[in-house]
Amino acid sequence: MGSYKEEKEASYLKVERSVVKARAACFVSILVSVAGGLLLGWWEYQHHPTYSQLWMVPFGLILFATPIIVWFSVVISHVCNSKDGDNHTRVSQPVYPLTNSVPAKKDEQWSNHV
Repeated sequence: MGSYKEEKEASYLKVERSVVKARAACFVSILVSVAGGLLLGWWEYQHHPTYSQLWMVPFGLILFATPIIVWFSVVISHVCNSKDGDNHTRVSQPVYPLTNSVPAKKDEQWSNHV
């Protein structure tokens, strides 16, 4: 067992790693979005007058819009799952069966209705 100081440093390193991962993901998504925008701009400049290389348009739109949609969904999910300012997500509670539930009818009771 380590001392309080060692545990505090370990938790700080864990938080620091998660921040680095989040920043790296944000940087990569920005690069992908910029690449999609540049691809669309290049198609507009180079190929739009002749309407050639049309595959570049949907590919560029996908590259441009996907990171925006992903980050929007992550932010909305975080906002919906956070409670009163803390950053912990809620875990759904298990559903327990009711003890006073009505039993189902037996097959013999339904055989004459078919």
